[in-house]
Amino acid sequence: MPRVQAQDAPYTPSTLPEGHVVVRLGPPMGSGNFVCTDPEGVERLVELPSRIRRQTFAARGMFAFVELFEETDGRLAGEITHVISGPEIKTFRKAGEWPKAFDVEAETQTAAADEDEDALPENPNRRHHVADESDSEEEDSEEESDDE
Repeated sequence: MPRVQAQDAPYTPSTLPEGHVVVRLGPPMGSGNFVCTDPEGVERLVELPSRIRRQTFAARGMFAFVELFEETDGRLAGEITHVISGPEIKTFRKAGEWPKAFDVEAETQTAAADEDEDALPENPNRRHHVADESDSEEEDSEEESDDE
């Protein structure tokens, strides 16, 4: 049986139906649930249904279209209807339909990544030897006093 292919975005950010919003996925909370942030900065817990989970991959930092529930009778505030791929995001940006709040976040993250690129992390496989200048000066002065 052939594998089901992921579908293209059913709509664009400018033609979202009422009750839908573009979000950035945050950390997974288990059982197909994700914490997400919308362009206004509101955090919500949303569900990734199994029908979409089988078709696409969703991870922290990715973007998605979410259908918000009219009434939240628990912690879940909505359901992910489509995980937005990289080429779709580029298309939306070129058309000027991508939320500006997400563009600013992306620019600051790339700037921070560029700054961190210069600093190499410490190698955990090496011993750290810290030479204290004050200790070596004390040893030198003790050796000189012993010689006298």
